[in-house]
Amino acid sequence: MPRGSCPVPTQWLLAARQSGPQNRGVFRTRQTDLAWTAGFRGACARRRAWWTVLVWLLGIRLGAVEEAAPAYFFQVWGTDEGLPQSSVAALAQTREGYLWLGTYAGLVRFDGVRFVVFDAGNTPGLSSSRVTALYEDAEGRLWVGHENGSVSIRESGRFRPVPVPPGWGTGKVLAIVADEQEQIWLVDEEGLLVRVSDGRRLLPETGGGRGLVSVARGANKEVWIARNGRVSRLWRGEVAPVAFEKEGEPGFVQGICASRRGGFWVSYSGELARWAEGRWQETRNRAPWYSTGVPVMLELSDGTVAAATTEAGLFLVPPRGQALHFTRTNGLPQDWVRSLCEDHEGNLWAGVGSAGLVAVRPSKVWTPAPPDRWQGRAVLCVMADRRGALWIGTEGAGLYRWHEGRWERFAVESGLSNLFVWSVAEDASGQLWVGTWGGGVFVQQADGRFAPPAGLEVLTPPVLAILPDPDGTVWLGTGEGLIEYRAGQTRRYGRAEGLEAPDVRTLLRTPDGAVWFGMSGGGLGRLHQGQLRQWRRSDGLPSDYVQALWRDEQGALWLGTAGDGLVRFFQEAFAAVGPSQGLPSGVICHIAPDDSGSIWLASYNGLIRVAKAELDRVASGSTEPLRSLVYGRGEGMPTLECSGGLQPAGCRTADGRLWFATQKGLVGVDPHVVKINRQPPPVVIEEVRVNGRLTAEPAAGAHAVRIPPGRHRLEFRYTGLSFTAPEKVRFRFRLAGVDRDWTEAGTERTAVYQYLPPGDYVFHVIACNNDGIWNSTGARVAFVVEPFVWQTWWFRLGAALAGAGAVAIGVARIARARLRRKLERLERQQALERERARIAKDMHDELGASLTRITLLSQTARAELHDPQTVAEGLDRIYTTARELTRALDEIVWAVNPQHDTLDSLATYLGRFAQEFLAAARVRCRLDVPVHLPAWPLTAEVRHNLFLAFKEALHNAVKHSGAAEVRIALETEAHGFVLQVEDNGRGFHLPPPGPTGPDSSSPRGNGLHNMRQRLADIGGSCHIESTPGRGTRILFRVPVRGH
Repeated sequence: MPRGSCPVPTQWLLAARQSGPQNRGVFRTRQTDLAWTAGFRGACARRRAWWTVLVWLLGIRLGAVEEAAPAYFFQVWGTDEGLPQSSVAALAQTREGYLWLGTYAGLVRFDGVRFVVFDAGNTPGLSSSRVTALYEDAEGRLWVGHENGSVSIRESGRFRPVPVPPGWGTGKVLAIVADEQEQIWLVDEEGLLVRVSDGRRLLPETGGGRGLVSVARGANKEVWIARNGRVSRLWRGEVAPVAFEKEGEPGFVQGICASRRGGFWVSYSGELARWAEGRWQETRNRAPWYSTGVPVMLELSDGTVAAATTEAGLFLVPPRGQALHFTRTNGLPQDWVRSLCEDHEGNLWAGVGSAGLVAVRPSKVWTPAPPDRWQGRAVLCVMADRRGALWIGTEGAGLYRWHEGRWERFAVESGLSNLFVWSVAEDASGQLWVGTWGGGVFVQQADGRFAPPAGLEVLTPPVLAILPDPDGTVWLGTGEGLIEYRAGQTRRYGRAEGLEAPDVRTLLRTPDGAVWFGMSGGGLGRLHQGQLRQWRRSDGLPSDYVQALWRDEQGALWLGTAGDGLVRFFQEAFAAVGPSQGLPSGVICHIAPDDSGSIWLASYNGLIRVAKAELDRVASGSTEPLRSLVYGRGEGMPTLECSGGLQPAGCRTADGRLWFATQKGLVGVDPHVVKINRQPPPVVIEEVRVNGRLTAEPAAGAHAVRIPPGRHRLEFRYTGLSFTAPEKVRFRFRLAGVDRDWTEAGTERTAVYQYLPPGDYVFHVIACNNDGIWNSTGARVAFVVEPFVWQTWWFRLGAALAGAGAVAIGVARIARARLRRKLERLERQQALERERARIAKDMHDELGASLTRITLLSQTARAELHDPQTVAEGLDRIYTTARELTRALDEIVWAVNPQHDTLDSLATYLGRFAQEFLAAARVRCRLDVPVHLPAWPLTAEVRHNLFLAFKEALHNAVKHSGAAEVRIALETEAHGFVLQVEDNGRGFHLPPPGPTGPDSSSPRGNGLHNMRQRLADIGGSCHIESTPGRGTRILFRVPVRGH
C-alpha cells in the first residue's frame, strides 16, 4: 500500500522585494510590490553587466509599492509537510485531477491536503523509487520514468513495469512524450530519443551548448526537441532540424514550450518569441533570463510564459506588461527551479531545487507596506481622505499616509503624544482628526503637525472612534463614553447620564440625525434629540459587545459583535446571523458594502464576502445555512485576524476598492475584479475501510466491493481535487438506502457508518470549491454487505419452509401427544377399573370366602354347644380363618397403597411375608436381597400380580416340596429385576406343556400356569427349573418402565 500523510498548514510566503532569512516550516509573510525586470540589450558581456546593474537597482527600489496589481504569494511543502524527499524532479496533473510528483524517494500523489507515496517498497509495479519523468498519454495512462532508465505505467489505478526497448540504455529518463501517432518516446539527458514500441533510436542535431535538453509537444501533436541550443522536429518517426535563424546568424535556443494558440514559444538568442507556421508570429521583447539555462518553459492558461532556470529563479512573462522575477530575495525558497506544471484551475506549481513543492499564485488582495514594514506592529485603523490618500493608524508605529506610491510617517516629532493611533477621521473642512491611546485626540494643522483641538487639550481616556458631522460637530467614542465636540465646546455622555459600561467603539449617524454607538460590554446606544437609549442582552440584543455598525438602504441597522457575529436591528427587533446560522466567524470587526450587492466583513477568520440578499434571508428566519465566501491565506491574506474594536477598521476608496486593517498589515481588495473559481472540483473516493483495514480502493479501479457479514465500522475516505484553496473544499455525502438527505460534512474527508445490515448500497459524495461551485455529479461506490448464511434469502425461504414443516410436525406431535395423553387417561382409567375390579374380586374371593367360613363355623359351634370339644375345635378354626382374613386384608391394603409403589418397598414386603409364612411352616428362610436398591417405580398391578405369583411359589414349596429351606433372592438387570424362589425339596418332573402351557390337570400344573399368567399380565415372565431329588427354582423376570 502507498503510504500517505496529511500536511499541516504549509508555509506561506509573499513574493517581496525585501530580502531576509527564511525559516522553512514556519509561517512567515512577506509583502511585495513585485520584482520587475527589463529587457537586455547589447552583446553578451554587455548584457551580463546590465544584469548585475538591474539586480543592484532592484535592491535600491525595495519597499516601493506598485498599485497596478496584487502580489504573488508562495505556498511551500517540504518533508516536514509530508513529502518523502524535497527534490521534485517532475510534475503532472492527470485528468482525474490529482497532482503527481516525481521525487528521488518515490512517486507522490497529492490532492492539496494529503500526500500519498508510492515507492518500490510498497508498490511492486514501480521498478525504482527515483522518479525523474512523468507523462499522461491520450488514454489517461501515467508513464513514469526512473533515474535508472526503467519505465513504469499506471493504468486503471494499478502500476506495472514497461519493458524498455533494447536500444535504450540505463541512463536517466529525462522526458517521456507521445508523437502524432500517440507512440511513446523516451528521451535521455543527451537528447537521445527511443521509441518504446520497437526501439527505434533517433539523435537530434546538437548545438554548441552542453547538458541543455528539453522537449515540447504542440497543439497539433508535433514534438520539438531542444538539444544544447538547437531545435529539431519529430514527425512520422523522423527528426529534422528547425531553422529559424535571424539575419543569417545561427542563434542559441535556451528553452522551448508549446503555445496554446499553435506553434511553440522559443527562448532564442536572448529573446522570447512564438514560432508557428514556419515563421515568427509574436515577440515579447528580450528574454529577461538572458543566458541562464532554462530547462523548463510553460505557457499558462492566461498566456503568461513561465520559465524555470537553473540558477536565477522563476520568471513570469505576461502577454502585456513587464516580466516578474522571483528568487530567494523575494520569497522563492531557492533559485533552482526543476519542474513546472499548471493545474486545471490555473495554479502554477514548481519543483524548486531541494526546497520541495511550491505553489505560485497571484494574490486576490493587495498588501502594501511602507519601507519600515510597520515596524512589525499591527495596523488598527485606516481611512481614505478626499484626495484619495490612505491614512493608517498602527499599534506602536505611529500614523502613515500612502498616496500615489509615496509613504509618509507621522510620529511623536510630528506632534503626536504617542505612537498608538487607534482612530482617524477627516472632518467636513478636510481637517484630519487622530485619536490615540492614553494621549487624547489630535488635529492636523496647516503645517502638517498635530495638536489637540481647543477644549480637548486634556483628554485621558483612549479615543476609540471619531465621527465628524457635516455641520462641524465631531463625535468621539472613548473608553468612558460619548463626547460631542463643537467649536471648542464639549458635552459628555457616560455613566453619569445613565449609560452602563460606556466603552464606545464605533459610531454611526443616520439620516434622522440620530447618533448610534456600539459599546464593548454596554451593547447598543442611541442619542437622538438629546435623549439617550441603550439596548443590552436583557433587551433581546444577542451580544453586549458591539464593535461595528452599518445601515442598509432599507433602514435596517447591522451590528458587528465580538463573539456572536452579525445582528440585524430592524423595526425594533433583533435578528442574529452568527456562526449557528453559517457565518464563518463570530467576531465581526468591520462591515463594508460593495457596488455589486455584496457585503464584506472583516473578521477573525479572514475577509467574508456575502450577498446582502443572503443576510436578509437568514435574518428573516430562513433555516438554510448562510452561503458566503472567505478570503484567507489561500487568497493572499497575511493573517486571518483582522483588527477590530476601533473605528475605522476599514474604508472604501473612490475607485471602489475596500481596505481593511489586520494584525499583520494593511489589506486591500477590488470587488470589481474578484475572480470566481468556476471549476467544480473532481471528486474521488479513495478508500473503503472495514474495521480500520483497507478493503477497496475505488480510485484504483476497484469495482465490486463486498463486505463480509457481521457488525462492521465502515469508513469511506474521499477527496475533492481543487488546489486553489483545498482547505476550503466542502463536501456532502449520502448513503442510498440509509440516508434520506445529504449529510453536510464540511471540510471533513471521511464518512463513517458503524453498522449496516446486509444489502446493496451506494455511497455518494459531492463537493464544492472555495467559491461555492458544486460538482453535483460527485463520485459513487457501490458495495454489498454480505449476509450470514442465516440472513440469505434462500436460507430464509428454506427456514420458512422448514418452519412450516416444523409447525406441521409440531401440530402433528401435539395432536399425537393429546391423543397419547387421552389414551393414557383411558389406560389409567381402565387400569383403575381393573384395579377396582381386582380389589372387588380379591375382597370377594378372600374376604367373602373367609367370612362365609367363619359364619358357617360359628353356626356349627352354636349347634354343638353341648359338646365342648367340638366347640373348641370350631373356635380354633374360626381363629385361624380370622388370621388368614386379616393377612388377606393386609395384602389388599398393601397392594393399593401408592407409598409402596417402589422396588425397595416390594422387596421389604416380600421378605417379611416370606419369613412369616415359612416360619409358620417351620421352614428356614434365607434372603439374598441387595442392601441398596434403585428407586424404580412399580405400579400396584405389578406389585399385586408379582406378590400372588410369589405367594403361590412359597405355597407350593411348603405344600409339595418337603423342603427344609427356601432361598429368596432379588437381582437387578439393565431393564428390570429378577425375583428367585429356590427350595431344597424333592423336586419333580416338569409336566409337558398343554395346548396353553404345561398340563393343568393337576394342582401343581394349575399353580404353575397361574404364575406364568400373572407374570405375562404385567409384561414379565416366569421360568421354572426342577429336577427330582434336587429341589425347584422359580425365576420371576419383571421389566421396569420409565427408569
